[in-house]
Parts: sequence; structure tokens; C-alpha cells
Amino acid sequence: MPPQNLSPQTLTILAFALALAGLACFLWPSFQRLSGRAVAPREGADKTIRSPLWWTGFVLTAIALMLQRMAAGAA
Repeated sequence: MPPQNLSPQTLTILAFALALAGLACFLWPSFQRLSGRAVAPREGADKTIRSPLWWTGFVLTAIALMLQRMAAGAA
């Protein structure tokens, strides 16, 4: 059940904002590598795939999905 003071439209906008932030967290390391500004990882590629930035993007995307479902249920 969505919070009482947020309309479905507000929840949808918040969900899209969080989804864009999550996507930015996922894409930032790739953008760094493509532009040549990334430092080569010392531990190997496996460590950079699951970096804290990756987990932040994952959590933001999961929250965005939950908010989107709340907005769809409230409409």
C-alpha cells in the first residue's frame, strides 16, 4: 500500500528518477573504461563487476521497481 500523501503520479516520477540513477550507477564504470579514464583493476575483472557502485545501482533499480508497482496498484 503506497504512503497516503503520495499520489500515483508522484510515485511514478520518483520511480523513474530512481531508475535513471540506478542505470547511471550501472553504466558509469563502462563509460569510464570507454573514455580511457578508468584505472585497470588490480584484482581482476570479477571484483569490478560487483563493485559498491554496481550494488548501489542494483538497489536503486529494485526500489524503483517497487515504487512503480505501488503506483500501478494505487491508480
